[in-house]
Amino acid sequence: MTESASKLSLRISRRLSQHAFRNIIALQGQTGVVSFTFDDAPASACEAGAHALEHNGVRGTFYIAGGLTDQHEEGKPCHSRAHLQALLSAGHELGCHSFSHVRCDTLTAPALTAELDRNAAFLAELGLDPAQLNFAFPFGAYAYNAKRICSHRFRSCRITGGGTHEGQADLNALKTHRLYDLPLDAEDYDSLLARTARNKGWLIVNTHDVENPPSRFGYTPERLEHAVAAALAAGCQVLPVNAAIDYWLANDAKAT
Repeated sequence: MTESASKLSLRISRRLSQHAFRNIIALQGQTGVVSFTFDDAPASACEAGAHALEHNGVRGTFYIAGGLTDQHEEGKPCHSRAHLQALLSAGHELGCHSFSHVRCDTLTAPALTAELDRNAAFLAELGLDPAQLNFAFPFGAYAYNAKRICSHRFRSCRITGGGTHEGQADLNALKTHRLYDLPLDAEDYDSLLARTARNKGWLIVNTHDVENPPSRFGYTPERLEHAVAAALAAGCQVLPVNAAIDYWLANDAKAT
């Protein structure tokens, strides 16, 4: 298959996946919810990122690729096992991000399953229940086969970009707003936060390192702390992904 044909096949596969393997959750709550998530969990996210949340009395979700533990990514130190244990002790959530931090949209089914099995075993060593894990596709790269496999393994699966959720959300393809040093999304955080608070929706944000200066995929500690404080000031709850799902399910049960 030529490179152009391969890219076209992936685009079709991703488009098909948007309408398949959906797990729709109703968003009916008294307030909006904001979830702060960190991909790869660089050391700075585990330290300064966690501090920005804890300083405001809230917690976040850190998506872990076990193969990055005690390694460097783009010249920056990643998390250690001690970082992960400290995050759990402080009440943060750890999720799955594959083991080797590879694109899931191009892997065969056996290769993807092996990646997920390996990371599940790594996270189980930290005391986590594989049945309660949430997942984030590395690079936001998902497609039909990847969504099919992951939809059966995880409580939720998160992509990157797409904005906020209002009224409902597909737990197998949760959207985000990227808090990066270089803006990539059409709407900025403040406008999305205002919509989320007004419409009682769910805004999931993601970033990577939290340092000054940040990488192009990161954010400064000061800006992150401002983002967390702004969410609370807007009247939203700030919850890790698992707690947010529990909140929406509980409210949906009350409504019915």
